[in-house]
Amino acid sequence: MLLAIGSPALAAYSLAVTHLNSRWISHESRYLNFPNNPNKGYILLALSALQHIPVKIDASGSLLPSLIALHQNDRYWEVLGKAAKRTRQLSIPVAMNIIWALVAFLLTIVDSFVDFDHFITVPGDAGYSIAIMWTYLLPLVMGWLHVGCQPDADYLRSALNNAHETAHVAEPTGPFQALTTRVTRLSAPAIDPSASHVDYVNADEKKTVPIFNYSRVFIWSQNAEHILWLYKNAASKAVRNIPVQGGTWMNNNNDRTGNETEVMQYCMTPFDPNPAPLLSKPFTEIPLIARTNENSSAFAHKHDEEVRSTEVPEEPVFATGVFLRVIFATILGLGLQWGTTGASLLIHLNTQPKGLGCRALTFILYGAAATVAFLLLLFSSIISHLARPQSTGQERSSMNTVIGCIAAGTRWLGKLIAIMNGFGILLSCIIQFAGVYDNCFCSSMVFRGNSKGFISFTEEDIKRSEVYRYWIGGIIMAFWISGLYAFAIYIATPMRQES
Repeated sequence: MLLAIGSPALAAYSLAVTHLNSRWISHESRYLNFPNNPNKGYILLALSALQHIPVKIDASGSLLPSLIALHQNDRYWEVLGKAAKRTRQLSIPVAMNIIWALVAFLLTIVDSFVDFDHFITVPGDAGYSIAIMWTYLLPLVMGWLHVGCQPDADYLRSALNNAHETAHVAEPTGPFQALTTRVTRLSAPAIDPSASHVDYVNADEKKTVPIFNYSRVFIWSQNAEHILWLYKNAASKAVRNIPVQGGTWMNNNNDRTGNETEVMQYCMTPFDPNPAPLLSKPFTEIPLIARTNENSSAFAHKHDEEVRSTEVPEEPVFATGVFLRVIFATILGLGLQWGTTGASLLIHLNTQPKGLGCRALTFILYGAAATVAFLLLLFSSIISHLARPQSTGQERSSMNTVIGCIAAGTRWLGKLIAIMNGFGILLSCIIQFAGVYDNCFCSSMVFRGNSKGFISFTEEDIKRSEVYRYWIGGIIMAFWISGLYAFAIYIATPMRQES
């Protein structure tokens, strides 16, 4: 909670990038058609929901392609998809809390205008400026209700474990499938809700509070693109009536069954009008470099008669277009923060005594510290991905170890600044309502006095006509920026969410 208060830009960025990622998935799969496969909608819902928890995928065998191709795994995606739908439910108590918050805000504004003749002696202590600063919470709360979040900390983890109980894997010989829980050679699920890949470098990834989605953007995008790549390859064949086993399309579940080699060939290679014969030996491990679209074609022809082992790329894999989404979300996050904080600042700069005084300086320091904290955490999330080992058991190089230490240090510094900033703004709100700022020092130490260096401050200096326009302008500005933030995320982006 203090992270969101101390850095509204971080909270707004996490919400924006989470929703943009969901729209990206929908955009990437909008033209995909997989006959006799009802799982497309469930897969999109599940992948979107998995942004809220740490997961790792097993790309080293046939289990993940089996989840895509085999009809026995329709139940797997149904379990995950239905669980993901529950993360987007709007409850009556939450809706009433939002309504009461709006009522309290409106009453604060009305009270400030009605009591003009009373607080004319303490013009900066009216509640309207503080209320305006907190308006960023409205689009954030309503946005998370729309995007979805876990009902409890273990909800999606339990859903993945339940789905794994129904998962089937293709066997090496014959068109036979077996429950993964009965296959001793499979030590982990294909999509594992485990934090075993999390260490000191990327420690925030294991935290499931929505604001920590910022830390999982790059690894989630990498995993999601790999799963979509498998689905696209399989769908490109199914739409041409090519069954997993080859032969004649039967237009039933028999089209989606096969042995280990056939299933992996079906999902791991794009459609080729002149396909090579099926491999005589099963695939071993999938290089994670194959998760990028530009390498998928090369990977399809990579294997000879003797299947080579994994070749770990020297550089980490960034999903296609992930930085465009990150930049867009960053602009939205900083825009929402400075739009609401700036509205409060505008009011105090133009209410007597005009200028940069105690109250205005408080909002400037708050906004600056919140921005620094956000940029540090964003930087940490990027370089922690650079330092990430690209295969299980791989050790970090010396350079990646140094990068990892920098990522950990910037993460801790950013969180420390955000937490202290959160405490600071809460304390500032308390002392402002208590009238502590109404003293000679704060009323006279203003950067913008008259030519003789004196601050003229009498009741006659404050006219309704002079201050009302700034007060009303600040209110309009805060709500306009908040509405623009919501509009930019939900309506203006070209990647429309599928129902």
